Amino acid sequence: MNQAAFHLVLKPKMGQRYIDLHSPVPPEISQQLGQAGISNFSIFRDGDHIFGVLNYEDESQIKEFLGKDVSPAWTKEIITICDYREVDPELPLLKRLVRVFRFEGA
Repeated sequence: MNQAAFHLVLKPKMGQRYIDLHSPVPPEISQQLGQAGISNFSIFRDGDHIFGVLNYEDESQIKEFLGKDVSPAWTKEIITICDYREVDPELPLLKRLVRVFRFEGA
């Protein structure tokens, strides 16, 4: 299982709008995430900072299924409320954070 994490910064006072856009996530987005082999995806917020962590099967599946925008209006609104959003040049995901530590249990 692979894991990736990302970070973005919202424009001031856009935290509630970001939450609203994810409550719930459009069904076509959820379906696409499943088709991409994502088994667990969590998003966390600290003020205007958003952090996401996701587990996925393989890179090729992510490229194939996340390479298409299945909800352009939703995506456009997410982009509009972001102040900082760097895209990974290799995958259709936000730029991945560098892992510093991982504990997998005994």
